[in-house]
Amino acid sequence: MSEPAKHLTRPSLDRLDRVVRATALWGGGLMLVGLMGLTVVDVVLRYLFNSPIYGARDVAKLVLLVMVALSVAYSARTGGQISIEVFSSMMGARLLRWIEVFVRCVAIGMLTVLTWRLWYSGQNAGKFGEASMALQIPYRPFYFILAVGMLLYAAVLIAEVPLYLRNRTTDLAPPSV
Repeated sequence: MSEPAKHLTRPSLDRLDRVVRATALWGGGLMLVGLMGLTVVDVVLRYLFNSPIYGARDVAKLVLLVMVALSVAYSARTGGQISIEVFSSMMGARLLRWIEVFVRCVAIGMLTVLTWRLWYSGQNAGKFGEASMALQIPYRPFYFILAVGMLLYAAVLIAEVPLYLRNRTTDLAPPSV
């Protein structure tokens, strides 16, 4: 199929790919650079001046959380997550396709519940005083960031289910950069 014709058959998946890629590469990438900078400065101050950054671990944990939340959908879309394919060689292509659809539908359900619970927890985090240990950074916005990350992951799976149903697994290749 030519590139323009292929693009017309999956415009919503292409848009989702662009959003997921930008979120992971810009958001997750900036968090990674920030985490590296914080770690380097903290180690230098700790070993050269015996004066580490107070609360660096709190900040590092929260930056890592944001980085993972923003990148998990891209990892799913590009096949970067671990999958165990012990029995797939013994199954027919049709059965394997239906198992993939079933697994994605179960995952969509689980991610929907997880998104809802994270959003709900974010709304109530302030009431319970949930905050980091040293700096008392409120957890509320981080619950919302995690919820959005899980929602993006669910959107990726929702977009992939019709491709499996139409036996278009070749369209599941990682998006080109």
